[in-house]
Amino acid sequence: MAVAENRSWSGLAAVVVVLAALLGIAMAGLPAYHRYQARQDEANIITLNELRIQQTAQLVQVEKQKAEIRIVEAQGISEAQRIINATLTDRYLQHEAIGAQEKMANSPNHTTIYIPSGQNGIPLVKTVDAPQTSGSARE
Repeated sequence: MAVAENRSWSGLAAVVVVLAALLGIAMAGLPAYHRYQARQDEANIITLNELRIQQTAQLVQVEKQKAEIRIVEAQGISEAQRIINATLTDRYLQHEAIGAQEKMANSPNHTTIYIPSGQNGIPLVKTVDAPQTSGSARE
């Protein structure tokens, strides 16, 4: 029996030695895995930064296009105003004012009376403050 126990202990010892060797090999590979993971993390950060740079460049391009659109719109408005100012006459303004007065007079919610008092019968549109009296305050 002693020989059988010796064999079982020696077999058990061999298994323990093999497991220890495998554990040692696994632990030796662990730092290499960490180096690999650190390298992958750095590569991911570089890729992420490149994507951010591309996104920022696209945003800059979009803003430039928006600015160009605003410039074209402003040029169109300027041209329209130039044409209107070149063809706008006092008679046309008077015609438009009379049309607006007729439209208001025929409105069911008409509560305002326009009295032509400006030049060429066009109503003056301005808020006039009530005159303030300069009296002494009563004590």
